[in-house]
Amino acid sequence: MTSIAALAIIMIGVGLRHARVLREDNGPVLVNLVIYATMPALVFTIIAHERLSLGLVLVPIAGYLIHVVMLGIGWVMARVRHADRPTEGAMLVATGVGNTGFFGVPLIAASGLGVSLAAAVFYDAFATGVITWTSTVVIANSYGSVEGRTSGIDWSALRRGLLMPPMVALYVALAWNLVGLGTPSHWINRPLVLLGSATLPLVMLYAGLMLDWRALRRAWPEVGMITVARLVGGAIVGLAIGTLLGLAPAVLHTVVLMAAMPTAMMSLVLGVRYGLRRDVLVGAVFVTSVMCTLTLPIVRGLML
Repeated sequence: MTSIAALAIIMIGVGLRHARVLREDNGPVLVNLVIYATMPALVFTIIAHERLSLGLVLVPIAGYLIHVVMLGIGWVMARVRHADRPTEGAMLVATGVGNTGFFGVPLIAASGLGVSLAAAVFYDAFATGVITWTSTVVIANSYGSVEGRTSGIDWSALRRGLLMPPMVALYVALAWNLVGLGTPSHWINRPLVLLGSATLPLVMLYAGLMLDWRALRRAWPEVGMITVARLVGGAIVGLAIGTLLGLAPAVLHTVVLMAAMPTAMMSLVLGVRYGLRRDVLVGAVFVTSVMCTLTLPIVRGLML
């Protein structure tokens, strides 16, 4: 039901855009609300009193292994399409990294029993967050068409990413948890819970606001392949790697769901910045973001 509700909110965002109640340039406001207010609150309330275990250390490892396999799948698809370098780079980053932050954490937080909220946060923070500013940047640099680009990891961006408000909230919550302070008092916890619960609606409204079918006119073959790879292939790869690592059931379910998330929006941002094929990236973000609201309940239903 959470995914169906998310799809409904995406459609509301599309409707508000067409009614000109919201404009595309309102998008950064919604993103800032999530980054600086609702997501930190959500992360803190998840981690501050969650039961943590050493098994969570395996979650980022699973994330890195999944990323490597998904890059391999993206490379094979690009070979099949005889893609030029900007197209190949776009297919690699669109296939290799999922939207585990804006989509994954809030969706799993609202999805009910059978998952590990702490595992979702660990996957996003310590796997996707690091991959975004290392692997994605290197690929975008290597395959992009922007003149004068430099190769290598964007270390300054990585440092900034590790100090973003949701990451700071994670560090504070981990310290709170490890010290054994327990559940925060009601006057602290209740506002944070209410604020965190706004993350999913804001993210879905943003997705609806930014989605555009026009991006599919030329890129539909590549976008179709990426969609199947991310939403179906990602789940299969996540299940295989999670099983090999011996993850506990709830953690395994979470890793599989995180592996099946839509294409990361930061892949679009970074890909366009470095000259990867824009229509492929926009189309991948658009289609996978909509379709995941239908595929994720199926993946979850098959596991639970």
